[in-house]
Amino acid sequence: MLPPVESAVNSSNPKFEALYNDLCKNKLNTDGTTKLDAKAQKERDGLSEELRKARIDTAKRSLITSGLQDLFYRPGSLPEDLQELVAVIAALLEGQIAEEDRDLLRDDLVKFKQNIKPISIALSKLFQQDANSLAAIIDPDDPPPVDNLPSQIKDLRTSIATSKATASRSRLELAQEVSSLHSTYRQAIETSIRILEQTIHGSVARSTKAKADYLVLVAEGMSKKLSLQHGQLMSQLYSSEMQEVLRTKAEEIETRSRTTKRKVREAEEKLEEYRKAGGGLKGMAMEYAEILKESERVKAEVARLQDGKR
Repeated sequence: MLPPVESAVNSSNPKFEALYNDLCKNKLNTDGTTKLDAKAQKERDGLSEELRKARIDTAKRSLITSGLQDLFYRPGSLPEDLQELVAVIAALLEGQIAEEDRDLLRDDLVKFKQNIKPISIALSKLFQQDANSLAAIIDPDDPPPVDNLPSQIKDLRTSIATSKATASRSRLELAQEVSSLHSTYRQAIETSIRILEQTIHGSVARSTKAKADYLVLVAEGMSKKLSLQHGQLMSQLYSSEMQEVLRTKAEEIETRSRTTKRKVREAEEKLEEYRKAGGGLKGMAMEYAEILKESERVKAEVARLQDGKR
């Protein structure tokens, strides 16, 4: 049978496809042999029949020879003298005895012919046992009758030949399908690679990457701008002029705080003098109220100055 050809090759070469189909369908059999015309096929069938008969004769001769050898190795199937006789005849049939020694076996041949009946009966029993074993091999559960063995074997051989032809066709079809499958896989891989390239290196990916790079640059610029503004603010805050203003303000607040504390202390001393002097109750009350009022004002001023200092 011709090897399978990829469908792509046939589709791209129509003439080759026509030749291939003609060879497979019209010129060759399923087993790969050449198809012949009626006359040539008849001659071949006649030759095949002769070969079949020759094979049958050879098989019969081989069966008889092997049966005689088995009889020799099976004690009790024949008398001892006949067992030795069948061994000699089997060796003769096998060609193990030279031509010049065959004249010495003339008496053995005569004796073999005289005892052909018991020998044939023993052979028949042996062949019957082999036939039963073959039937058990064909169907162990329900062995077919021995008389049906030829048809059973023929059917099995036909079934095996049909199965082989079907398996051959299936293998060819499978080979073609595998080729198509490989082509499909290749296309799928190529498409996947193309999509992957477009995803990673395509216009969308490049645009997204460019946008991300731009946003990174903008973020870096904003960060540097904020750092610069922070530096400018800190430089303004800690400049010499600002330091001098803050120092002057702090000294002024400290002076006013000392003055206010001194006034509070003087007011408290004066209040203490009034208490010791023992003035009139009403005058003391008014004086005391005035002093408390002044004390509260001074305390508020001190607190305000201290908050401003902080």
